[in-house]
Amino acid sequence: PRSVLGIGLSEKWALMLPYAPFYIGLVVSLLELFLVPRNEVKVRFHASQALALHIAILIIHTLFGVISTLTDSSLGGTLFKVASFVFLIISMIRVSRGEAQHITPLAEPAKWFNEHIEPRNKG
Repeated sequence: PRSVLGIGLSEKWALMLPYAPFYIGLVVSLLELFLVPRNEVKVRFHASQALALHIAILIIHTLFGVISTLTDSSLGGTLFKVASFVFLIISMIRVSRGEAQHITPLAEPAKWFNEHIEPRNKG
């Protein structure tokens, strides 16, 4: 397995970990974008896409929290948590198998993150 420049992880793990549920994937995405050089296109793509995904999940989760407070019902938020957890796990599995994982609604934010977060060591 090929090691990714800047972080020393195998490419498979570098592609999978940004999609890890909870805050793990969010932190890994940011670390990869700051540490992995630009010539590691595939790794940076998945890190930026996963970062956009985690931010979208946090925003939607917050909205469900507000709705839950107003309506005194947390069913929608609970269902969203389960659905987002399952989606992240499926994303990890797909990427680990080498399958394409392109989330079209997140293409623009992902591109923005990739272009604007400069790696520590340019490569």
